[in-house]
Amino acid sequence: MKTNFLIQVGKILKWLLFPCRMFWIIAGYLPNWLVSKRYLHKGPARLLRFSIYATVFLPLSLVIMMEVLIHANQMIIGEQADYRLVSDGFGNLDKGSFPQFGPPVPDILPVDPVAEDREAYYQYLVELYSPVVFQKVANHPEWDMPVFVDFDGNMNPRDNLDSKVSSNDLHIGIYGEVTAETGDSYYLTYSLYHLKDYDHPIREYLVTASYHDGDNEGFHIRVDKRSMQVMEVETWFHNIFLLYNRTGESSGTEPIQGPIYLENGTHPLVYAPSQGHGVRLMQKADIKNVKKNVKVMRFVGSRPEVFPEINRKYEDNITYRIKNFDDWYLQAAGPFDQDGDVGGTSLFSCGIPAGRLKNGEPIKVGRFIAGTNYKKNTWVRPKPMWSWDDPWDDIGIAVWHFFPSMSIESHSGIRLSHRYMYNRPIEKIFHSTADEMMPYFCLGKQTNQFIGVNIFKLHDGRMEHVYYWAALGQWFKCYVSRVSGALG
Repeated sequence: MKTNFLIQVGKILKWLLFPCRMFWIIAGYLPNWLVSKRYLHKGPARLLRFSIYATVFLPLSLVIMMEVLIHANQMIIGEQADYRLVSDGFGNLDKGSFPQFGPPVPDILPVDPVAEDREAYYQYLVELYSPVVFQKVANHPEWDMPVFVDFDGNMNPRDNLDSKVSSNDLHIGIYGEVTAETGDSYYLTYSLYHLKDYDHPIREYLVTASYHDGDNEGFHIRVDKRSMQVMEVETWFHNIFLLYNRTGESSGTEPIQGPIYLENGTHPLVYAPSQGHGVRLMQKADIKNVKKNVKVMRFVGSRPEVFPEINRKYEDNITYRIKNFDDWYLQAAGPFDQDGDVGGTSLFSCGIPAGRLKNGEPIKVGRFIAGTNYKKNTWVRPKPMWSWDDPWDDIGIAVWHFFPSMSIESHSGIRLSHRYMYNRPIEKIFHSTADEMMPYFCLGKQTNQFIGVNIFKLHDGRMEHVYYWAALGQWFKCYVSRVSGALG
């Protein structure tokens, strides 16, 4: 009895998962009717049946099978990394507010900006503008949790993957600082360090460039000193900068990706995907999936610390600590262990020239965050903020972090002050001021060649048929990308 039941269940699953036989029967309905009415002979009817099946039902059965596999894969592995850029645009910006997910950040006690202790005021700004992070998690949630490099007790990142990560004792940590103060702005930098950039197991097996130990991605915030409002946020999304502002307008080298949403008026809502962890800002278009495989994280403030569960369960009350980059700056100028050095302990490996001193000596800073997966293409390896380099902009490497006013001005087209009253990385690394060091950095332009393409031309008010096929081909490519991305 039980065997017969299992056989029947197997048949039902076979029809649901592989509906080819069912579609073949449906495809034969019209040809059989035409034969019964003697409109067609059996030979042409079989050809018609095959044509209907091949053009309609075979693609449909493949789509159904792929969708079933995708959903089954997501139940087992989790959501795969989504590299698409999401933007709300600015047309409907005033329609509805961003909903609240979880308890808000506690009130930050104000500090007098004219007080002698500027360090205390800068720390107040770091907490006041601390992000609300929507962290996606996948099949290795322990690798999707942002932590400090020394979460295991040392600043050597090579052994971080060997450290035990468990629920109820993992301190979530995000790096944050006031990087610079100029005549008109404060520039704050936040960074999320993850233990590993990973991918689907099948893709990792086939392509070694799809993963590496260690990951570091983050963003700048520009705060106008007069209004104390967040004017621009620029994020590092895998290997490009994404610019967000309040107006939707840019006359610089970077387009505006979308609006800035804030909690309590100062805390930007930040989205960090699972696996690859490229940082961008949350958009209202993300709301529909926000409670699926997400940990919402806020600065701990004065409340008790809340640890995340190391799983894909939705949680919106997780807290994080903030630490500045001073430990990074201590090692930023070397010495650097080279790739493959046995017993290496430095935070960074290899140096990258960022300029040249007056005596001709090169200015070198750490190029990569050290790790064991050093036999990788350089573009996929984890990098400190000064090593983030967008190939499509026109600023030199290290400018983004060391001279943020120049990068924001170049990317947005807004005229900004370059009179630095404070520059933390320059002072900590080179023990000098920004005005003294700026002439020695490579601030030169990069040029990129673009090919102008204008294939979508109307001919006498008519659209050529070839463009319909192009649209169909584009849809097919998008679906293939969806399947390959979801299944590895």
